[in-house]
Amino acid sequence: MSKISKHIKEITELNPSIIASLRHDLRTPINAILGYSEMLLEDLSELEEEQEITLNQPIIKQLSIIQRNGKEILSIINQLLKQENQSFTKEDFSQKMSLLRANTDPLIAIIENSCELIKADENNNKEDLAKDLERIYKSSIRLKNFLIDLEKFEFIIPVENPDDISNIPVQEFVDTRHPKIVKIAKKQPITGHILAVDDNENNRELLYSQLTREGYAVSTAINGKQALEMIAQKEYDLILLDLLMPEIDGYQVLETLKQDPQKKYIPVIMISALDEMDNVIRCIEIGAEDYLPKPFNKVLLRARIKASLEKKNLRDREIQYLEKLNKELEKGREVQLNFLPSQPLKITNWEIATFFKPARQVAGDFYDTFTLPNGNSVLVLADVCDKGVGAALFMGLFRSLIRIFTHQHRLEGEARNILATHQPLETSWIGEDDDINLIHLNALQAVSITNNYIANNHGDLGMFATMFVGILNPENGLITYINGGHESLYVKDSQGKTKLLLKSTGPAVGMMPGMKFNFKQFYLEVGDTLFGNTDGVTDARTIDKEFFRTKRLEDLLDKPYESVEILVNTIKDTVIKHIGEADQFDDLTMLAVRRLA
Repeated sequence: MSKISKHIKEITELNPSIIASLRHDLRTPINAILGYSEMLLEDLSELEEEQEITLNQPIIKQLSIIQRNGKEILSIINQLLKQENQSFTKEDFSQKMSLLRANTDPLIAIIENSCELIKADENNNKEDLAKDLERIYKSSIRLKNFLIDLEKFEFIIPVENPDDISNIPVQEFVDTRHPKIVKIAKKQPITGHILAVDDNENNRELLYSQLTREGYAVSTAINGKQALEMIAQKEYDLILLDLLMPEIDGYQVLETLKQDPQKKYIPVIMISALDEMDNVIRCIEIGAEDYLPKPFNKVLLRARIKASLEKKNLRDREIQYLEKLNKELEKGREVQLNFLPSQPLKITNWEIATFFKPARQVAGDFYDTFTLPNGNSVLVLADVCDKGVGAALFMGLFRSLIRIFTHQHRLEGEARNILATHQPLETSWIGEDDDINLIHLNALQAVSITNNYIANNHGDLGMFATMFVGILNPENGLITYINGGHESLYVKDSQGKTKLLLKSTGPAVGMMPGMKFNFKQFYLEVGDTLFGNTDGVTDARTIDKEFFRTKRLEDLLDKPYESVEILVNTIKDTVIKHIGEADQFDDLTMLAVRRLA
């Protein structure tokens, strides 16, 4: 080594971290020897198969010798500089280096001799192989000189020579490297854009050459800082990242990537001569896809790159699929919202307020308010079992069936006999008008018919709904209702005092055909409010799994409110505040009705 930037003379003892760094530096020239000789062997072997010639056999023989001796040198270095948590004195280390030189000098000499023999071969057009052979030769000289300096306990940092062939630009090197012996390769489809990050130019160019031959688009960065700048500006499918680099090392680059929501899914393969298990574990814990030691096995690198890119492609397809799915779910959400009343039903002397917020794009909860041809109004509050798309589809079915059957069904026979046969639970008929009672009774048959239709046609799916269906006579406030397994509804006076609790009068709708649904009647007096909710309100929970619970809801209901809209909004705001940063666990639905006069 003709030039040095500085000597480090202060070191008198080598700790494990320094040994690891030296092992890294020793492997760098070996990486070039093995990598470039392997590429030349591949080129010549493919050419022989294609042209059925044997003129290159002497060259192939010498390259194989270079490969064999390079691997032997690597094995000796690994053996003498083991991964041990042990420090070395200057004397101990010099002895190790003497032993290392004694074992590796003959092997390095063989590599240099093989390079000379290839250059001297008359069948070899020297210009074709010059660049790669010169890299192999110079790397062997560097390795030998480095070992001499280490034996003298002189740690040096070489200054790059501008005339050195290793400083040829990457693109120029790849475009001009032995074109006459390389067969014209068929263009391969680019399977991914790879960013190779390494502060050693030989390593970068070796990776560039090897990966472009595999059909990948390859960019290179000289250090971690440049890599992060490039990643911020362009999309990459895979990053090959060196660990030891100036300014920003591989750890910092990896941590920065994995903290970026937009970039954290780019697979990163660490490639480093530092192969201590602690380094490997730390990189994997931070988020590296894999870790390969230098000099890397080309076949293993190819396999790891392929596996990483396949995972990346699968994730990209998954993201695209989820984006399409979300668009479809958004359309479903819009359709489902169209099922619900666009605004609360307007009834003279009555006030109605509602709230609906699905836990996902689509929901199983629903409410409905509509008027029958005879002037009576229907109030519906329901919760289909389960969540998501399946529940949403059945929500549409339940809602449509209730609407259809409340309009169409009529009991046959004389009114007095029908009313005598069908009696409200507990109170008998309290409505003073038999015609109105019959209208309510007929409309409520929709619940039984809907139950039978769902159970008979879709019973194998196990879908059902808890449901409150009330028929309201706006003239006198009479409500006749069925509560099919739903949460109890509250009837509050103007001061928030509970007058009635509308508990379940029958099972959930759709569980089994032929189930009986009892019904009840009551009058909603002037100033009274009917309030109902689905269990998503009381089951709303914080990030620490604390439920909202019925007690909190009742505390809010036990107060007077100027309007049902204020009542519903107060409960809504309190529940959403309670949920906080947690995911909404279930759909939130509320219905409130107040008689004004």
